[in-house]
Amino acid sequence: MQGSARRRAACWSAGAALWMASVMGHAQGVDWTAIGGASDESSVKQVGVIAGWNRPTPLWKGESWRLRLRHEVVLSAWHVPRARDLVEVGYSPVFRLERPLDGGGRVFFVEGSIGVRLLSHTRVSDEHRMSTAFQFADMLGMGMQFGRESRSTLGVRLQHMSNLGIKKPNPGINFLQVYYSHRF
Repeated sequence: MQGSARRRAACWSAGAALWMASVMGHAQGVDWTAIGGASDESSVKQVGVIAGWNRPTPLWKGESWRLRLRHEVVLSAWHVPRARDLVEVGYSPVFRLERPLDGGGRVFFVEGSIGVRLLSHTRVSDEHRMSTAFQFADMLGMGMQFGRESRSTLGVRLQHMSNLGIKKPNPGINFLQVYYSHRF
């Protein structure tokens, strides 16, 4: 598949995935997230949007903590200074351990996930190639929900992407991400 055809296919796939996430999440309260990240590898920057929704009831609930499952569909663009910019599309189930705080709808949380990603191409620099367009994305993060009915979220994540050894070499890439989301 040629480069422009691959980009069109990735864009159509991303659009379809975000539309599907919106339709599925609408009944459960979809939230939209703006996310930005940076990697020390080849000065790559990342900016994107996430359509996310929560399972209506917690997976587990204790006296002070609860465990929730979120679904996230991501579309992001990478600014790659020494190669062509690329597009990332993917899905992640996110397990979020939450602790509601006293008053004001504030909720502290820690979260983790292993999801899948598809990249429009694999070259990040002359020295760094991802080997496969299919990648796994594992993430650890923390943040705070706040506002009326905890509709706003501010968080930070450390994300690692690699192909899990499907093909060598498997250099992977790490991102430090900051995000804000709002549930309408």
